[in-house]
Amino acid sequence: MHTPGLTITENFNHKSQEIRNFLTNAKPSIVVAHLKASHWRYEYELIPRIEQNFVGLIKLFPQLPSLPVIFNLFIKFQLAMKIHITIEEKKIYKAYLANSRRANKNNVSHEDEEPFLNEIIALLKKEICLSNPFCRTLILQLECFEAELIEHTWIEGNIVNKKIQKKHSL
Repeated sequence: MHTPGLTITENFNHKSQEIRNFLTNAKPSIVVAHLKASHWRYEYELIPRIEQNFVGLIKLFPQLPSLPVIFNLFIKFQLAMKIHITIEEKKIYKAYLANSRRANKNNVSHEDEEPFLNEIIALLKKEICLSNPFCRTLILQLECFEAELIEHTWIEGNIVNKKIQKKHSL
């Protein structure tokens, strides 16, 4: 729900802090459920919407050969995310829930995926179609997705990985 008087970014940051505070003291099963729900949202809601807008933009601007190239970069990002999600859900989260020290060896980072979104956004902002509503919507979707990934990464790094490292040092 949107808090009146706040911009979209301020509202996201406000909600983000509430989520961080809640999850910091939550049971591991709640943390993992939240992270898995984020994965589901990425895979079945955000990425398909972004794909759909990319395809629409490419159809609107067939004279721009760079758009399919940027879209291919997004597809590469999508594949990297799917692999990343699989590793997290099959190894990291299971080890975290099982209170296992093995999770530390399986630690993976989002750093490999995040630059893709920055690059895609920067490339789209250089296109002549920037003033088109489809393009502006696509950029907004990518920026919101990037913000959600940053939040997701914070939760993994500051809750999941810290607990794993704490167990590993014992």
